Amino acid sequence: MTRKPERPKDARVHELTVMRKERVSSSFVRVTFGGSAPDFDAGFVARGYDQWFRLFLPNGSGALGLPDGTGDGWYRRWLRIPASRRSVVRNYTIRATRRVGERWEVDADFVVHTGPSGVVDGVAASWALAAEPGDRLGFLDQGMLFAPEDAARAAAAGGRVWLLADETGVPGVEAILRALPDGVQVTCVLEVPHDDDRRELATGADLELRWVVRGDVHEQPGLGVLEVAEGLPFGREDYVYAVGEASMATTIRKVARGARLRKEHIDFCAYWRPVRRAA
Repeated sequence: MTRKPERPKDARVHELTVMRKERVSSSFVRVTFGGSAPDFDAGFVARGYDQWFRLFLPNGSGALGLPDGTGDGWYRRWLRIPASRRSVVRNYTIRATRRVGERWEVDADFVVHTGPSGVVDGVAASWALAAEPGDRLGFLDQGMLFAPEDAARAAAAGGRVWLLADETGVPGVEAILRALPDGVQVTCVLEVPHDDDRRELATGADLELRWVVRGDVHEQPGLGVLEVAEGLPFGREDYVYAVGEASMATTIRKVARGARLRKEHIDFCAYWRPVRRAA
């Protein structure tokens, strides 16, 4: 990236609770949380777009040791928590937020990948599948990567906004589309494992949408997006946002740079990397 992502100035780690859970499709489980932290309800700022957060989960022993204080220095304080009590940390994007009375509710979609052995990949996905109302978690707001100002400048110059992602980026793209101003020219290329993972995407933007369904659920995610991206007509005034598997996101960045887009009009993030398995 060529700019610093927007970060909240006084975020803190909050202990929240699961309120409900829904199996959205073959690959997505939606968990809604909030509920029991007055300081969170009073201070949380819903930014929209691809607002993301640190998710703190109970460790293998069920302990949820959370770092105190502000977001600055949270990692050092987390490391000082004894391993027997220290929580597990993962990064996730908010799909949606809503104010219900005096409280905030936050929705996060978890991608469920099942390996060839039938075992669910990932601590967070396993947690989401087993989550029940009342389960505890930690939440630290981390701001957003998507740059609304850069996207607006691109649109004002006659450019197009491109949103490209594998399934891990779909919830964030969904939130971005809801937040974009009416009439912005947007093209989305989104890759998912199953046909039923496709979803309605609400937006006031002028949206051209292409879903890529892998078919082979064990094929590496992102290859379908890459195949499409290498033939896309990126223009010099466009804004490109690519997130998901590491090689997919970085390759799209190279393609966009080859089209001579401005550096500040390219935002990308490696959400995950394939696990190297022993032969």
